[in-house]
Amino acid sequence: MLKKILTACSICLALSAICPLAARDVRVCGRDQIAMGKLDEMENLLSGADEEQKVDLLTRLGVDPAIGKMVAEELLPGQKIELQPIRVQQEMHYGVAFLPSSRDCYLYLLQGAADNPGKMPWHVIDKQVLNCWNGAGVVELMALRHPDADDLVIHHVNYNHGSGVVEDQTQVFSILNGKLVRTMVTQDCLLEETLGSPTEIQTEHRSTFLRFPDRSLEETRTIAVNDKLEKVERRYWHWSGQKLRFTPSRFMPVVVPNS
Repeated sequence: MLKKILTACSICLALSAICPLAARDVRVCGRDQIAMGKLDEMENLLSGADEEQKVDLLTRLGVDPAIGKMVAEELLPGQKIELQPIRVQQEMHYGVAFLPSSRDCYLYLLQGAADNPGKMPWHVIDKQVLNCWNGAGVVELMALRHPDADDLVIHHVNYNHGSGVVEDQTQVFSILNGKLVRTMVTQDCLLEETLGSPTEIQTEHRSTFLRFPDRSLEETRTIAVNDKLEKVERRYWHWSGQKLRFTPSRFMPVVVPNS
C-alpha cells in the first residue's frame, strides 16, 4: 500500500513539473478545488476559500488569472466576489460575476447550465471594466425592462476624481444579444470643495433610486451646501424599446427650502 501511495505522489510531482495545470485539476496547494455548480453555492464557498482557491475558480470560469489574483489579494473587509444568476427571456442560463477592487471593478457575463454544470460549465462570454477608484462599487439586479428579465444596476462607478472633486455614477447594463450593453448612466454622487470667503464651500449632490411596480426607476436627488439642504428633485427613468436604452423625464422639484 505504501508503495502505491509513493508511486501516486511521484506521478503528481512529475505532472506538476511538466504542467502545473494538470496537478491543479486535482488539488490547489493541497486544498480541494471549488467544484463547478450553482452560482450561489460557489459564491458561498468563495467566502471561506483562500486566495489560491479563489484564483483557481475564477480562472476556470474564464477570468484572466492576473485579474483574479489581484482581486483575491486586494479584497477589503466587507467586500466579496459575487456570483449571481440572471433571469433572461431565453432558454439559456446566464449569470454575473462581479469582482471588486480598490481601482477597477470587473463585471463578467457568464453562460452555463445551472442544472448540469458538468455538461456545460459556467464560462465568461462578455465583460466590462468599471472605474471603482474609491472601492465603493455595488451591483444589484432589478427587473427594469421585463418582469421576468434582470438588468444589472451598478452604483458608485467613478467618473471623475481630483483636487476637491469626486463624481460617481450609477450605470445600468442590460443583456442584449448575449452582450453586456450599457443602457443607462446618471450621476449618483458629486462632492465638490471650492475656496470661498471666509471658509470653503462644500457642495454635495446625492441620488437614491427606487424601482416601482411598473418597472420605472425613480431617481431622487438632494443638493446640500455646507451640510445645509438646498434642493430636492425627482425624475423617472423608463425603458425605450425603440432606442434600446432608458430615457429620463425632467427633474421636478420636491422640496425647495426657504421658498
